[in-house]
Amino acid sequence: MILFIANGCSSDEETKYLEGVTGEIVEIDDESFLIQDYPGKVDLKYTNETVFKGKSRNELDVGDRVKTWYASEALDSNPLQATASRIEFVE
Repeated sequence: MILFIANGCSSDEETKYLEGVTGEIVEIDDESFLIQDYPGKVDLKYTNETVFKGKSRNELDVGDRVKTWYASEALDSNPLQATASRIEFVE
């Protein structure tokens, strides 16, 4: 008899929502937001699968404060680069 044990595996749902940064939108491009998270910045790309809460994509403006979740680990660059799974407007 062969027994397989999967230990430490995570589902796609868990990896879709890695906690990101909370900060202020300082720039908006066609496919991304530049978010100031002291002490740095994050270039946060969004896709059709990104969930927006509190405000839609078209309602978000420079100066808005947002909390973010990443679809995968951020790339170690300057600024950091990540793809958003969720972006939530913070009042």
